[in-house]
Amino acid sequence: MYELSRVRLYSIGPAGARYADTVLDLRGVGEPVPDPAPTQAEFFEEEPSGPPRRPAPAGVLFLENGGGKSVLLKLIFSVMLPGHRNTLGGASSGVLRKFLLADDCGHVALEWQHVQTGECVVVGKASEWRGRQVSNDPRKFAEAWYSFRPGPGLSLDNLPVAEATAVRPPAEGTSGAQGRRRTMKGFRDALTEAGKAYPHLEVHWEEIHDRWIEHLGDLGLDPELFRYQREMNADEGEAAGLFAVKKDSDFTDLLLRAVTDTRDTDGLADLVSGFGNKLGRRAELIAERDFTAGSADLLGRIVEAAETRSRARDVHAGAERRTRTLARRLSARAVRERVRAADLAQRVTAAAYAVTHSEGARERSALIAAELAYRHASLALAAAEKSAAAQKRELADARTLHAAWQAAEAVLRHRAAADRVARVSAAIQEAERDAAPALAARAKAAVDLVRALHRAAESAETLANEEEERSAALQEVSDSAYRDSTSAATEAQRARSEAGHLRQRLAEVEQETAEAVRAGWLDDSAPDADPARAALAASDAEKTAVAAWDTAREAARKATEHAREAAAAESRAELTAARAADAATAAERAHEAERRLAEALAAEERLAELLSLPGAPAAARVPGPRTGADDGTAADGIRRPVGEGTPGTDGTPGTDGIPRPVGEGTLGPEELDRFADELRRLLDDAVATAERHLFDLRTAAADDSRILGALGDGGLLPPGPDVLATVEYLGEHGIPALPGWRYLAQAVDPADHARVLAARPELVDGVIITDPASHARAREALGDAALLPRSAVAVGTAAALLAPPPAGDATPGDVFLVPPNPAMHDEHAADEERQALRARAGARDEEIRSLAARLGKDRELAARLTSWRTGCPAGRLAELTRAAAETRAFAEETEAELTEARTVRAEADEAAAEAAQLRDERQEAAQKARRAADALAGLAFRLRERAGWQVKLR
Repeated sequence: MYELSRVRLYSIGPAGARYADTVLDLRGVGEPVPDPAPTQAEFFEEEPSGPPRRPAPAGVLFLENGGGKSVLLKLIFSVMLPGHRNTLGGASSGVLRKFLLADDCGHVALEWQHVQTGECVVVGKASEWRGRQVSNDPRKFAEAWYSFRPGPGLSLDNLPVAEATAVRPPAEGTSGAQGRRRTMKGFRDALTEAGKAYPHLEVHWEEIHDRWIEHLGDLGLDPELFRYQREMNADEGEAAGLFAVKKDSDFTDLLLRAVTDTRDTDGLADLVSGFGNKLGRRAELIAERDFTAGSADLLGRIVEAAETRSRARDVHAGAERRTRTLARRLSARAVRERVRAADLAQRVTAAAYAVTHSEGARERSALIAAELAYRHASLALAAAEKSAAAQKRELADARTLHAAWQAAEAVLRHRAAADRVARVSAAIQEAERDAAPALAARAKAAVDLVRALHRAAESAETLANEEEERSAALQEVSDSAYRDSTSAATEAQRARSEAGHLRQRLAEVEQETAEAVRAGWLDDSAPDADPARAALAASDAEKTAVAAWDTAREAARKATEHAREAAAAESRAELTAARAADAATAAERAHEAERRLAEALAAEERLAELLSLPGAPAAARVPGPRTGADDGTAADGIRRPVGEGTPGTDGTPGTDGIPRPVGEGTLGPEELDRFADELRRLLDDAVATAERHLFDLRTAAADDSRILGALGDGGLLPPGPDVLATVEYLGEHGIPALPGWRYLAQAVDPADHARVLAARPELVDGVIITDPASHARAREALGDAALLPRSAVAVGTAAALLAPPPAGDATPGDVFLVPPNPAMHDEHAADEERQALRARAGARDEEIRSLAARLGKDRELAARLTSWRTGCPAGRLAELTRAAAETRAFAEETEAELTEARTVRAEADEAAAEAAQLRDERQEAAQKARRAADALAGLAFRLRERAGWQVKLR
């Protein structure tokens, strides 16, 4: 919701209540804004002293009848309620056209403030006569509406209603618009350019009533509220008159007018008719709604159960397939993993070395990867959100369609099944009636057959019992014989198996003895060779070999640990060297970057010029304000830049206290670092001086431009504004009058100009009434006008101007006349003045351009110097130089340590390889001794058992 904050009326209103440039300010007296939005102040605006406040909640405007109260309301309503039919009072549709003169471009601008955030929006209306001629044809009356959000670049105070607008806020009672008034097209172009330069203004221009009303609604300003206010103020009475109703029908009419459009009643009739039809079918619609809701609920449950069963079956089948596939893959994977394990064991050693080298690269790339991942994730999130929203909509539509089709199919199946059940039931009943006699005959035959079968079964059962008793006796005899034969066969087979086993053991003992002899474990040439003694000797040899293997293994373990420690030390040294090299490179790069920036700044000739270095180019004088000593020379006659003193010749401070470096023409980085603050102060002083002088030049150029605009391509210099206002006022009241200078130039012989000036200077600089009969009427009109000029304006007739001066009025020495500008009454002198002004304006424009270019370069250089000093404080260059040297020395030390660590590691690796080879050789010898001892011990045991085996075999 918005509240009216300010109203600005410019060049609009009737002759009796005209607003030249009036601002009604209601700001800053209401309650504080609860949730103020952040705002950016104007360039010359004072800082706010507290939280923003709402406008005045109410106001009273005390004016007498005809003072302009109704005019003010009409103008405000013309912005919020466009169209002639919405004019306050409604008596004349063309009342707003009477508020504009032929040369006017009237403006009504309203500034609204939001009650919660304090944000402002300006809406306004511009109107003018097409062709600059007043007409009764409404089509020649041009109107347009605009809106924008005030901020830096454009606000209500500096609306571009004139060709020049004050930069600072205008003082109380003065207008911020200066110069010639803009036309509607010029105002629109200026507003559009401001919108392009400052997009935050949100400039909008509209020329159609309905679109403007829609735009007001988009801004949050409801035009309907003003329609009610217009109706309440239609007869300039009390607001309560709008709601003064005497009966129910009057209130109904008031309500219908408030909510409906009286031009379109068909829509209201259709609405009432449709609502009545719906009320008549209320019971039927409620029953249909309940039936549909119940059916949808039941069908939904059926569909959900079917979907659940289908999903369970699909999940079960998929699980079985995945299990079988997983089993096959696991078996194949196990084979591949066993092969890869051996390969990975070798690659792990190489990877460990590579990991040490890639540690530094990983840390550097981690930040880059994180930033890339963040950006990629942000983009992916945005795309995924869009895709998810689209898929959700598609899924909702698909589910709705699927549910509808599922429900339709189930209903059709149910109806078909019910029809089939009815048909089958009827067919079954008909078949049962036809088969009743045959079924009775079949039942009788079945009873007779069952009786015959029972008798045959009893006789067969008796015969079977007798045969079973005989078979049981014969089976018992057969089982006894079979058990005896089986026991005999088993004993024989056992004896044969034991004999074969004993023969096999004896052959194995002979074979093992031969193998032990061939292996050299037994000496068959010795008559007392005993396998037991050989087994004891082999056991002793095994213990000796195992002890040697343990010794070699411990030595190999120590050598491996030493090699591992050497490798770790080498890795640490390599990492330290890499980090030191990176640190040295980074320090050197930082130093080079800062030094390059300093050299680029030091190479600027402007800095050397400010410090007056020997060999620097001649310093161009910084223009200052026009004074008597504007030639830029000092007391000693030497031309120097503004703001500089006499520099020292040996690097000592000059007369202004600023030290001067000793150099040949340009600065070095070290000198720039030492004198940066002084250079920045010099640049700030030069910029401030140039800005002041540029402002003076532009002010003088604006004055000359105004005079040139008044002179035009021909004519005299214009008289004062008070004289012009008086002549214009007299012309409006039908009294012919001319400025005295113009009358002097047109009606008086040039030879008599000096005499008339000396005799009647006040009338020459005043107003001449060309019709003597209108003198009294002019006196009365000017007495009632209350123009209140700021200078004395004399008004007289032409005869009074040309009359000879009365004798003895004043002594010539008492009063004298300053010689006026001849261009006020002499066209030749005016032409010479025009040419002089143009020449001076051209020279001044050239000086302004050169000074503006120099000022822009100085500002850029000051900004660069400030930015460099912010990033590189005093002494940082020396610190960077020392840091680069220290890091480079440390990098060389770490490189030497890395070389030594690599030598130590190579020696440790060689020693570890030799120890591992010795360990493997002794391990193989110990394994051979163990195998020999085990074989001989087994042979001795089996030889001791051989005698018993031979006895059993015999």
